[in-house]
Amino acid sequence: MIETLQSLRIVFSLTVMLAHFSYAGIEGHSTGVGPMFFMLMTGFVMSKSYGIKVLDGTFKYGQYLLCRLFKFYPLHLLCLLLVVVIRRNTMVTEDYESLIPNILMLQSWIPKQSFYFSGNAVSWYLSDLMFFLLLFPFLYKRIGKMEGRGLLRLVVCLLLVYVIYVTFLQVDDLNYWLYVFPPIRLFDFMWGMVMYRCYELYPTVGGASSTWKEILLIVGVVLTIVFYPLHDKWHVALIHWLVLVPVVWIFMQGDKRGGFISRFLKTRTMVWLGGLTLETYLLHQIIFSIILHNAEKYHVQLPYMLMLVLCLGVAILLSWLTHICFVNPINRKLRLLIIEKK
Repeated sequence: MIETLQSLRIVFSLTVMLAHFSYAGIEGHSTGVGPMFFMLMTGFVMSKSYGIKVLDGTFKYGQYLLCRLFKFYPLHLLCLLLVVVIRRNTMVTEDYESLIPNILMLQSWIPKQSFYFSGNAVSWYLSDLMFFLLLFPFLYKRIGKMEGRGLLRLVVCLLLVYVIYVTFLQVDDLNYWLYVFPPIRLFDFMWGMVMYRCYELYPTVGGASSTWKEILLIVGVVLTIVFYPLHDKWHVALIHWLVLVPVVWIFMQGDKRGGFISRFLKTRTMVWLGGLTLETYLLHQIIFSIILHNAEKYHVQLPYMLMLVLCLGVAILLSWLTHICFVNPINRKLRLLIIEKK
């Protein structure tokens, strides 16, 4: 495990949580940087975990899919059930119809907001993720064998295809076709795969991660968040790629020889928080809605920052409890029942 990258997960999960926190007339500020980081990181981690097996022929496709599915699908169903229970009095026919693609994790393929943001709205990411995982071994068979020039050609090709796509895109719902549509988000996943292959070929490029490099990159991330969106069509990918690719690279190097921020990310607390990313990502909107609804119901008025800290604290606490009481036990039991008995 690369501890610095593990800890960065909770940092970018926090950007998602902040984007979804609205209170006392202050709306959350969407950025898109969090889901992009997770997609890029998934491509990197899948390549690191399964790349050798894909290339040497020992990769077992069915077992791999089940292992990945067991990590997030039970929690996805639990969150969906919680949403239905909470909203049962206000749900209409279309809300119930949207549950079917949501259960099948196909909601992000339907270009209608009431479907792709249905149920637990953030679960659109899981629908995209499932698409990436299905394609991963086929993509890595090519990317995992590429050398320097081949990788460069692939990068140029990806950039050209994306620029052409965005340039000629003429639709009303840009949010779907740039932010949710699985094939276009596959670019983020592939950047992670390309980065891992580059790391295999050139592990020392860039040298050790120093404090000034780390601070500069953090400032870059903050600026992309503050000034997001720069333009309706270019608000998701290119600007974030310019920042997130070097962020992953530098902090990956920082796992062994890093600056002050890397050393902070390697602390036990940060690594532990990084391990709760799935739970915080999927549960936070549900938890926020319950807390804020009850605060309004019982006329509890807290200052913005105090309410924010309360919501984040409760989200992390309940995510940890869900991790140890539900996600881990269910994952272990499913692996024992289905995989290890084969």
